[in-house]
Amino acid sequence: MSKVNNLIRYLPTVLNARVLEMLDGKRTFSVSGSANYSSKVFSVVDALREADKLKGMVWIVNNIQEADLIVKDLMVWSSWPAIWFDSKLEMMSASKLDRMRSLKTMELLSIVREAGERCLVIPYFDLLQKIPDLDWLDRAKIMLERNKGINLMEFYERLIAMGYELSEDAHLTKGSYHRTGDTVTIFPVNTTHPVRIDLEFEKVETLEIYNQDSLDKEKIETLKKLEIWPVNFEASELSLIDAFRKDNLIVEDDLEIYDEFYDDWNAAFNEVYTHHHVMSFVTFNEDESSHLHLHYLSVLKYRGTYDLINDLKEKSKDAWNVIMFTKHKDSIRSLLHENNISYNEDLSQLGYGHYRLFLIDANKDDHLPYAFQNPEMKLLVISDRDISSLQEERKKASNQKVFMDFLASLKVGDYVVHVDHGIGLFMGLEQRKIDDLTKEYLKIGYAENDKLFVPIDQADKVNKFIGADENPPKLTRLGSAEWNTITKKVKKETEQIAKELLAIYAERKSASGFGFKTVEEKMKLFEQSFEYEETPGQMRASKDVLDDMSKDLPMDRLVCGDVGFGKTEVAMRASFLAFLNGKQTAVVSPITILADQHYRSFKKRMDQFHVRVEMLSRFRSASEQRAIVDKLERGEIDIIIGTHRLLQADIKFKDLGLVVVDEEQRFGVKQKEVFKKIKADVDFLTMTATPIPRTLNIALNKLRDISTITTPPPGRLPVITEVRRFSLGLVREAILNEVNRGGQVYFLHNRVQTIDSLTEKLRALVPEARFGVAHGQLGSGDLEDRIVAFKDHQFDVLVSSTIIENGIDLANANTLIVNNAEKFGLAQLYQLRGRVGRAKRQAYAYFMYHGQRLKLDAKKRLKAIVEASELGSGFQIAMKDLEIRGAGDILGAKQHGVINVVGVSHFIRMLNKAVEDLKAGRVLREEEPEDITVEIPISAFIPDTFITNTKDKISVYQKL
Repeated sequence: MSKVNNLIRYLPTVLNARVLEMLDGKRTFSVSGSANYSSKVFSVVDALREADKLKGMVWIVNNIQEADLIVKDLMVWSSWPAIWFDSKLEMMSASKLDRMRSLKTMELLSIVREAGERCLVIPYFDLLQKIPDLDWLDRAKIMLERNKGINLMEFYERLIAMGYELSEDAHLTKGSYHRTGDTVTIFPVNTTHPVRIDLEFEKVETLEIYNQDSLDKEKIETLKKLEIWPVNFEASELSLIDAFRKDNLIVEDDLEIYDEFYDDWNAAFNEVYTHHHVMSFVTFNEDESSHLHLHYLSVLKYRGTYDLINDLKEKSKDAWNVIMFTKHKDSIRSLLHENNISYNEDLSQLGYGHYRLFLIDANKDDHLPYAFQNPEMKLLVISDRDISSLQEERKKASNQKVFMDFLASLKVGDYVVHVDHGIGLFMGLEQRKIDDLTKEYLKIGYAENDKLFVPIDQADKVNKFIGADENPPKLTRLGSAEWNTITKKVKKETEQIAKELLAIYAERKSASGFGFKTVEEKMKLFEQSFEYEETPGQMRASKDVLDDMSKDLPMDRLVCGDVGFGKTEVAMRASFLAFLNGKQTAVVSPITILADQHYRSFKKRMDQFHVRVEMLSRFRSASEQRAIVDKLERGEIDIIIGTHRLLQADIKFKDLGLVVVDEEQRFGVKQKEVFKKIKADVDFLTMTATPIPRTLNIALNKLRDISTITTPPPGRLPVITEVRRFSLGLVREAILNEVNRGGQVYFLHNRVQTIDSLTEKLRALVPEARFGVAHGQLGSGDLEDRIVAFKDHQFDVLVSSTIIENGIDLANANTLIVNNAEKFGLAQLYQLRGRVGRAKRQAYAYFMYHGQRLKLDAKKRLKAIVEASELGSGFQIAMKDLEIRGAGDILGAKQHGVINVVGVSHFIRMLNKAVEDLKAGRVLREEEPEDITVEIPISAFIPDTFITNTKDKISVYQKL
């Protein structure tokens, strides 16, 4: 029997006391800071234990995928039966479809009206269904009572009039009945099992609910009374929302109402706020007395057991309780024993004994909740899925699989590309019976309401559409020549792009690069001169880079790590190895301020080893620049640091061995073209906090190597991040809090035209603080003077454009306020937040948006930035950005149109094929051979009762 159920009973007291207070004191309230589905369920179920007036719950979600997750988590934490309702209808004749629609509506209405402790989880659009008048329903029901008389003729006439059908089979479906002698079996729309009615001389002798799937049709329960609800009804103006019970808690779960439902939903739900207890999960914090901000955080995946053990030891020191679900009990126990970490498997001791870690042995088929943590209550919940090294071997280090899994994570409503039929809308999985064979199909909607059913064994022809921008693609018309015409038009261009990329790839693979030799003693001395403690991630990234440099192939590695996580040190060690081998290094930065910062850092670190470091930027005069260029060509400079000035035609090196590019995404297309040419000959190292989708896409497709630094330096604290509607009161409070503790503030306003007038308003709002302004349209000298003045604390608040995004490293600035945050990209928001929190002092970031309703993508971006509050989440942010924004262009601006028309998945499919052909020495074919499929006449599908979640089901089909 599974131990992973009703776990809330083991908690001696309610941990979510503030939620309980709200339930007792407010009829309606909103909640933010809930991290994920598992922590939401945990907080509600925990508080409901002592909320006596609430006897049931309706949990409203966006779609059936979310419903499935909530139900599974409810089963983990609660003893309440959890029901989720799928209103999906099979393909059938119009008359049968109408009957089935009525039947499902009445079935759902009966669940909504049911009394007692249970939770219904339902997508919001299903609640907008029209229902009969409730007074009519009370009159229309048939009521049977044990030992009471019954007029059989009248009974059958009423059943037929109510829409019940006589079944020839003893196995009943909802809305049918069967008669054998003096026994009538019926499956009412309002019960979960059929009912057996034994009659004797027009009297009801017994009423029994029975299990028709058992061999002996065993009795489940004996009834005194039975209500039989009608199937047929006439719709009134009421919807299912009007049928909610007063003793139910209504949970609105971060709903993203589509425009077509928006007005209807608001009109229907306004009454609910007046008469029911409503708890609304919202994405962002609100300034209302009826708002509660919880402090749940998601948990970043542990990249190895080393990270896990370190975290468990830290949590143990701080007296946290850790609940760990495992399906690998032997491995976990051995790991804990090896590291002297005590644990308990008796959950009844939770909250009492000295044990801090509780191990729950889960069965193979158990649902494991998503990880969450709460610093307030000092609780961490994790499972196997959060430890990378415990995944099966095939899941381990495959970046390609990460990307393919990512493309396969289809949700209803996603745009997809079918290789043969073009761009459509994914409408879910559907089982269809054709020629007595039942199979599962991907249902795809096309233009003009056309539908395509793709057999699941041909799912490899379908990919998620990822475009180069946020505009939705145009749907293709089925049966027309439109898709063929489009693909033919872009075929030549796409092949040219693929060949060009492959040529660079092939050239790099076939090029004989310089194999750098490690001078052990000198390298060790240089590493020891690093004044900070190395982190495991930093050491791993350094090893990856130095190993690459020692090979005969030119290196092309991407190092991804958060701001301040030590990427520069990795670059310095690579540069020092190049120096030891007599090679020159070029360090290219996107802006002058960052180049100047790198120059100072490199010079300080390299001078004691007699490495000649110089800088080439607008901070140097024309005569100084000419002298530096001459020295560079003569080989009198070992490391040159600069902006895109280093990429101009007059720059010549005597012996260039390494190019380091900081934040490559900040460069334009022309500069990137220069980078591509350089890559074929020398070792190339790119550093970024958040790789943009194009860069990440190439890395995940193994056209580039990638290292991630996810471990923060000792003592670094996560930045407390809040997304709020713009409020002058909050701005004043945030600035004063920072200034009063002697710190400084970045206020980002990315409109140069209005930045001065806004600064005047801020001066009037906070006269206690000193303000300065900086933006890219200032002259170079003026900009540098203002930045230096801010560093010297001549003013408290720097009102600036995104010029601060890269380059200003200031330990005293620990509050960031971003105005119009909804207009920024996710990677940019993450990069901006990295400007604060560089010291060991708690930092704060406020992302402020304007307007009442955020666009869906803007909401997703801002939600992601809050959830990624843990240090080291830059890579996860980049993956999320890839999902929200699309993969972007791979070879510059000229590819943009191709991606928008056919999607990156179609391009990647072709690119991968070309790569494989090239590796195998095959000639690239102009025409692809026709697919040949063999159809076997057997039913083949996974029932919904076995796997309900669409994504999980597609994943299983892929593995099969």
